[in-house]
Amino acid sequence: MLCIATPTANLCRPHPTKMQDFRNIDAWQKGHELTIDVHRTLVRCRRMDAHMRSQMSRAARSIPSNIVEGCGRDSRAELARYSDMSIASASELEYWVLLAKDVGYFSRDDHERLTASTVEVRKMLHGLRKAIRKELRNDGGSADSSTTS
Repeated sequence: MLCIATPTANLCRPHPTKMQDFRNIDAWQKGHELTIDVHRTLVRCRRMDAHMRSQMSRAARSIPSNIVEGCGRDSRAELARYSDMSIASASELEYWVLLAKDVGYFSRDDHERLTASTVEVRKMLHGLRKAIRKELRNDGGSADSSTTS
């Protein structure tokens, strides 16, 4: 079994015709945990305005959901592209968390915890994207390489 494992990514390919199971991707797992943490924090923060709450929730949910969508595509190149979208969503979430602290909605502890988790997830996503692109180069750059689990 070919397994590309870095400290920031888990990509194992036992069979070339199976789709990648998103649950086996470390960045998805951490992104999912981050989304749950953001949701629980927002539930506790009742006074936050609806627009900010919506934008923060959407950005958090986009991180793992883009990985899921990329895994459902038919190429490793597509998974790399959706990883890019997850990275962008993590950057957006980091800003919303900062803004929530600066306007007084989040405590310093909430800000520090969510920011640290967001940065960790973004680093993992960069590792995932790098591993996929390296794999594509090693496979001859084929954009239609099968996405597998």
